[in-house]
Amino acid sequence: MSAFKKREQSMEAKFARDGELAFQARIQAFRFIAGWAAQLKDDALSGERELVQELIREGLRSPGNDRTIAVLSNYLGDLADEALLHRKLEEFMRDATAVVGLARAS
Repeated sequence: MSAFKKREQSMEAKFARDGELAFQARIQAFRFIAGWAAQLKDDALSGERELVQELIREGLRSPGNDRTIAVLSNYLGDLADEALLHRKLEEFMRDATAVVGLARAS
């Protein structure tokens, strides 16, 4: 096998791993933000589980954060504005990326 072909396969494998890690981080971020939202709404276990499922379902349907923010906004009502939801989602995405990266490293 040529060096070019090996390098190409290596790059493809890295791209696939990076995509998998990004997906896992997004799902973990949904779990984090659902826990935060359920706690804010004082709707612990059952509300959190349902919200995670809805966030995952909507996140798979449409990439980006617009639907995620809409789902959270609908769930929380007046308890949080969109700016706060965007900040929290970014914060939880950073946390989730670190958690997934650490889990992958060990």
